[in-house]
Amino acid sequence: MSPNDKDRIEEFFSTIDPWINAYSNIGLSYFAVQKDDQKYLLLQARLFLNTASSSIPEMSVETASIVAGHFNFSDLGLSVREFVNSIVENGTLATPIGKLVFPTEDDGRMSAYFDPFHQEGVASGNRLSVLSISGARKYTFIEQRKFDWELKAAITPFDSLDELLSLLVLGGARNDSANIEVVAYHVAAINFQSVVGGVEARPSVFLAKSLDSSKCQIGYRVFMHGKVVERGALQGEELAWSMQDNFNHGVGRVEIPQGAVLHCVASYDGFAQHQGWVADPAHSQNSRRVSLEAFDDRLEVLRDYLFEEQKPRKNARDFEFGVAWLMWMLGFNVNQIGGTGRSSDAPDILATSPQGNVLVVECTTGLLKAENKLANLIDRTESVRKRLASSGNGHLKLLPVIVTAKTKDEVKADLEQAQKLGILVVTQESLTELMQQTIATPDPEAIFTRAWESVQPKADLLGRLTSAF
Repeated sequence: MSPNDKDRIEEFFSTIDPWINAYSNIGLSYFAVQKDDQKYLLLQARLFLNTASSSIPEMSVETASIVAGHFNFSDLGLSVREFVNSIVENGTLATPIGKLVFPTEDDGRMSAYFDPFHQEGVASGNRLSVLSISGARKYTFIEQRKFDWELKAAITPFDSLDELLSLLVLGGARNDSANIEVVAYHVAAINFQSVVGGVEARPSVFLAKSLDSSKCQIGYRVFMHGKVVERGALQGEELAWSMQDNFNHGVGRVEIPQGAVLHCVASYDGFAQHQGWVADPAHSQNSRRVSLEAFDDRLEVLRDYLFEEQKPRKNARDFEFGVAWLMWMLGFNVNQIGGTGRSSDAPDILATSPQGNVLVVECTTGLLKAENKLANLIDRTESVRKRLASSGNGHLKLLPVIVTAKTKDEVKADLEQAQKLGILVVTQESLTELMQQTIATPDPEAIFTRAWESVQPKADLLGRLTSAF
């Protein structure tokens, strides 16, 4: 490993060092293939550093060719740094199911990359720091069809390797390099149930119980009619602390104008950890949201359409309705053009920003490549582009968007191709964040601009897009 790679590892640990003791719930998910009777090659693994209990089940699945599962990190008897050192220095990891060997390039080389603000966290409004260690290309080790059929016959059966890896939050089976990730979650979070009423707000924060509450801060911006009218911060000493749900819960007090909303940021030791919006449920500055709530109280139907909060989504078309409603609340002009049998060749949704920039939107409750969704989206975007150009509107920006009900991890195998095509991918995490933004008066043009800029570095020229299929 090069000195630069080692520096990235040190940068990761120095970043999380102020709160590393807060990670009381650490789990390891892994996927390895059998090399011979005595050796398993570790192809994918994630160490989750969390302050709350994990939803990933502890399990172990073994077939003639593979072994995969999830277990409590404390079973290894290692610190997080010792875990990383074992991989980097020895290329091996001793686990409850035996020794796993991390495959490296022929010269023994491996590399490291540190992302202190992973996009998946940014989309959800929280700090997510990820250290990635990459080894050998693993396409020679992956026999997808063979593994799928072995898993169908396993004692704990799975339909495919992708289904198993999704349950373990490892993403899909990818043919890139063998990879180990250390995922460090945020340690402080804004309480979205903070009390706001009349001219007083009580913003509150959850903090990992082992951390020093005096180092915690709630920063806030007070919004009225889309403009910031006040900024400030509540220090840890100004908050009233109590224990709630096994976390320290700190509550502050801020005087606000009637009907104002607050954008709050939870920080620890000078590092922003999580952000979110809080508002008086009886008042809203977003007239579109208020209008919709007249017929969908507390947006319960919309949340079911998007997130299946109360009952399973019976019709994929409901998800399209949910996306259209959400975009309308965000201030876009929306046409659900693909909602009828006579317009089946059209995209699910066409939307425009106040300046006329266009979003061509496809929705799916499954994977991104299902039913040729990506190819169809590119074709339909090109059709709109040609019409705009021929009508004198070629100056308008055009953004293809695919919205999925699945999480980013569940569609990770498809993300690279979508990004290369310049398609904006909106996952469940992004939908959650966008729902939060409807509390205030949103700026659809700013939302469009951020989305547009996020895909431009990855986009190919449209004339070459179809060659990827």
